[in-house]
Amino acid sequence: MVKVLQVVGFKKSGKTTTMNRIIKQLKAMNYEVSVIKHHGEIGGQEIDIPRTRDHITYIESGADESIVQGYTYIHKLRKNDSIELQTIIDEEVTCKDIVLVEGYKQAHYDKIVLYNKAEDKEILSQLQNIKIMVDTSVDSEQVIKEFIQSWVGDIRETI
Repeated sequence: MVKVLQVVGFKKSGKTTTMNRIIKQLKAMNYEVSVIKHHGEIGGQEIDIPRTRDHITYIESGADESIVQGYTYIHKLRKNDSIELQTIIDEEVTCKDIVLVEGYKQAHYDKIVLYNKAEDKEILSQLQNIKIMVDTSVDSEQVIKEFIQSWVGDIRETI
């Protein structure tokens, strides 16, 4: 069974920095880690990939999937109208240990909530399954590191 941990917060709250630190910590502990990022920017039509790239044009032409292999990477694209996080985990994740999720605030998994404004803390405190709320306007690296150490030690599975 895989454990799932969400890192959520509003834009510029430190989610990506925190995710990268957690990934490094978990890899140093010899865990296999998969990451899912929700690109929630309203009006955003591209996920940092120009529409003129070959593998995007294949999707635009009607392909259901486009897989690119180059160097040491495989990049898979699949078009969807709306897909649940659980479906992505069930159908796309291949690692066996930990899935880190950036975003998907309304999903039901364990959460680290990041904020840097009091008003954001108040709004985000309404989310479900919050395990820790962290003010990223102060040095929070050690707090998160200690939380991760404890969280991975919890033998209870989330899926």
